[in-house]
Parts: sequence; C-alpha cells; structure tokens
Amino acid sequence: MAVLDENILIYRYFEDIAQIPHGSYNEEGIADYIESVAKQHNLRYERDEMNNVIVFKEASPGYENHEPVMLQAHTDMVNEKNKDSQHDFEHDPLKLYVEDGFLHAEGTTLGADDGCGVCYMLALLTDDSLVHPALECVFTVQEEVGLYGAAGLDTSVLKAKRLINLDNEEEGETCVSSSGGNDLLITKEIMGEDNESPVYVLEVKGLLGGHSGGCIDQGRGNANKIAGRILYQLLKNGMDIRLIDITGGLKNNAIPRECSVAFASQQSYEELAQIIGQCEEEIKKELEISDSHFYVELLQDECDVCVCAKDSEAMISIMYLCPNGLLEISPVIEHLPTLSLNMGVIRTHDNSFTIDYSLRSPLKSARQQLCMQIEAIASLYGAFVQVSGDYPGWDYDPNSSLRNQLKAFYQQYTGTPLKEVATHGGLETGVFKQKIPDLDIVTYGPHMEDIHTPDEKLDLDSYLRTYQCLVAFLETL
Repeated sequence: MAVLDENILIYRYFEDIAQIPHGSYNEEGIADYIESVAKQHNLRYERDEMNNVIVFKEASPGYENHEPVMLQAHTDMVNEKNKDSQHDFEHDPLKLYVEDGFLHAEGTTLGADDGCGVCYMLALLTDDSLVHPALECVFTVQEEVGLYGAAGLDTSVLKAKRLINLDNEEEGETCVSSSGGNDLLITKEIMGEDNESPVYVLEVKGLLGGHSGGCIDQGRGNANKIAGRILYQLLKNGMDIRLIDITGGLKNNAIPRECSVAFASQQSYEELAQIIGQCEEEIKKELEISDSHFYVELLQDECDVCVCAKDSEAMISIMYLCPNGLLEISPVIEHLPTLSLNMGVIRTHDNSFTIDYSLRSPLKSARQQLCMQIEAIASLYGAFVQVSGDYPGWDYDPNSSLRNQLKAFYQQYTGTPLKEVATHGGLETGVFKQKIPDLDIVTYGPHMEDIHTPDEKLDLDSYLRTYQCLVAFLETL
C-alpha cells in the first residue's frame, strides 16, 4: 500500500523508485525504470554503459525558439542503516513512513538525496500540461562515491547552455560554488597468530554522523578516530592489545557513527574498563554539545586468532596519528570549510587493514599536501597509500544570468529572497562546468535533513512546494 498520495506525480515516482534498490554501483534497476518511463511516453533517450540516462522532451508550443534547459540529478543513494537493521540494500525496497510531515525510511537512509531531483525530472517529462523550453534531463550514476557517472558521461549530445542541478538540500537556497576532492586508501599488510587470551569488543556508539561535506564543521565525533584514541590510550597505559577485527563506518563520505573493535588482551576486564571509562568521560565532555548521546561499551567475546602485537600497535598508531575533520576555514566566506578529510571506513581483512578517506578542498594543491602528510605517517608503520577519484570544484560565477533570473523569479513568486550559499561538498556541477565551460548553472531543491544517515527525512510540503516553484520558473525561461 502506498504511503504517499499517488495522484501527485512526484509522490508517485518517489514511491516507485523506493521499491528499486539504487545504491552506488547498483543503478541498473533504476536506469531500467527511467528508460521504461521514457519509452511509455515516447520520449527520446540515451543510455550509456555506466547506466547514465539522458531523456529529451521537446519544447511546449510557442517555446520552440527558446534556448533548451538541462536538468540534472543523480540516481544513486547512500546505503546507510542502523546496526540492528536487517535491511538488504541489494534486494529490499525501502520501507517508507510519514511522521510529523516528514518522509522517512525505516532504519535506513531515505534516498531523498537525490531521489527528489530524479522524481522532479520524471514528473516534468511525463506531465504534458506543463509549459517549458526543450528539456534535457540528465540522470547520472555513482555521484555519492566520486561523481564518476558525470565524469564518464558523453556530453556531446547535450545542446543546453543552462543547467538546473537538482541536488540541493535546502529550500530557499541556491549553491554558487562547491569543493573539489579525492579518495585516499591506506593499506597495511598484517600478520596473524594464535590466541589463547581473553577477547573483548570495544563499541563506540551514539554519534550523529552525517555528510562529510555538509557536517564536517559541526564538531561531530568520528567513531573511527574515537576508537583509535581509546586504543592508543590503552597502549600508552601498558595494556596488552592485539587486534582481531575493526569494523567502522560504511561510506568514506559519511562521518562514521559507530565503530566496533574486537581485540585479545591478557588484561582483566576491570583493568581495561577503567581506562576506557576515563576516556569515555573525557570524550563525552568534549562532545556534550555536538554529540550528546555518545557512549562506549566493552563486551566480552571469544576468538582463537588475532593480529600480532607489532602490527596491532602499528594499526592503532595509524588510526591515532592520521588527521581527520575540519582543517581550514575560508577567510572570505563565513563558516565555509576549505580543507577537510573524513576517516570514513576502517576494515580488517584476512591479511590486511584498510582506512578509506574522503578529502575535500577547492585547492588541488592543498589536497595533494594532505595526501603527502598521510602517506608520510603511513610509511612509518609499513603501510602504503593509494589516491583516486579526483574531481574538480565549481568556482563562483559573478556574471551568472541564470542565477539572476532565478533570484528575481523566486523573490516575486515566494515573497522571500533566495539565499546564495557555498558548499564544502562535491557537486557534479564542477564536472559539468569542466566539460562545458560556457554552461550557466544554478542548484535547486527542497528541505531535507540528516542525509547520508538512517535519520534522513524529507519535508513533504517543501518537496511539493519546491516542485511547483520549479515548474513556474521553467515557464519563464
């Protein structure tokens, strides 16, 4: 049974895509759906091997001589869930529910980022009562893992020089610039050994997490860094710590909310709990404003193998010494981060230990220096670094005609000014601007909260209101 009113197109389409698993690298199903919608409505489309889809709609009568408009959103969502959730992102539909006017998914991310933009375009394409110039609707893949779909897209089929990017998460705002970034992976080979000592599990929990682009300046705790801090403190107090397994975070661009560390130790539970409890109280005090629900648990377990002491100490030292979080703020734009990194995912494998980072800065040189710093630390402990996924930033255009049009229209339509903001997050706008240098770009979208976390929610009134405003704006172009 539908949760939303299916008589409203954007609601109906959101219900539909929520039934289709569409995490990053798993966009084939949603691409099939978009293709089927295009075929059903006799719309011309292009689909590439990555599952990027472009759907074209002709101009309304009387708008044939108007310049075409490109609209763009990404089809992939971040797959995050609560630890107790049994949801299978590869196969299960999202379980939608509405509470206090907000749309949620039970125990998981919602995919409003950027399902809203996807549904806006589907509605524009299939509602023949609307008035607009020719539309080029671009559905890209793998945005959440490095903007790879946009980077791989053949833009030669696009004629529009005006782009409305629909990957915006606040009503009444338009983004005017974005950060560049890259991924960094630390890998260390590890040696195992037999274990006869007691086994313990350190659990770091209760953190808010959030998008590493949008929330990195809010002082939120990183579960992986906290776990590294506690483990290092145990070592400094002479505790025997031999790691067994570390599982922290799910995506490198999401601030990790939880980290679980299994380790062997000759120390008693009471000895370990005393040091861990002291660390917990110190960190609670530090996070009392930004992460008031943070807590730590120490459990007991069993395992007959562990990582040798030398490699365990090296792994813990890397976790402790490598930087994380906000490093620099813009001297020009208030509260805008200009350099940050997120220790997003930590894993132990059969023979290796990895840390997966997301780095952000509009300055490529700043990111390069940060990569060199991490490489220097990692090399001290026999680990190596691989850098990948470099993507460009989007510079502010002081002469954007489209932005001026949107601002004037929004003021008249809503009676309130449209706020200009800059983001530390990476946007596909930078990739499109690099591919089409004379492209004039604005961003637009409804109000949503806590994206990239299982607390993600979408304001349904804002979702509808923002779409209606978009429809009216297209009529003026």
